[in-house]
Amino acid sequence: MCEEVQATVQKHTQGLRHSKEELNRLNQAIQRLTAEVNSAKSQPCELDRAREPRALQEESASGSAQGKLAWLEAALQRAKQDMARQLREYQELMIVKLGLDFEIATYRKLLEDEESRLGLGFGAGSFTLGSGLGSASGPANLLPPRAGSGALDTSAPGGGCALCGSPGCFGGLGCSGARRC
Repeated sequence: MCEEVQATVQKHTQGLRHSKEELNRLNQAIQRLTAEVNSAKSQPCELDRAREPRALQEESASGSAQGKLAWLEAALQRAKQDMARQLREYQELMIVKLGLDFEIATYRKLLEDEESRLGLGFGAGSFTLGSGLGSASGPANLLPPRAGSGALDTSAPGGGCALCGSPGCFGGLGCSGARRC
């Protein structure tokens, strides 16, 4: 989107540059014609008759140049307004994107925490249960957590496994409960 705005601005800038060059040529023509008119005023009356068409040409060229300049200024103003509108849209989209990124990160963290809590190990890497000597990594070597060790607790609030309710189950592996989680 930003590239489109830049391309539009560049296109309008080139058009403006060409129009300014043409305006400069027309202004030079106006100056030349003005000089010729001033020269004709100092000559005899027969040149006065030739001056009238040139004055009309000068007025026409001046009006044409002024009209083109007004059109170019309006086009530049429209391009600036369009660029400002697209910038606002881009900023709004970035706000939405950041919100979605935050939401994705939140759900990813919740999912990883739940996988870790359940001992599934589908997260970014292996996990460790237990602490200090006797710790084990991976789902095959689960150790019961020690009280106060800060290790993963898969027990239900009333005791036993949160999945099957069995007091001898530690998150699904080696389950002796009715559900065999």
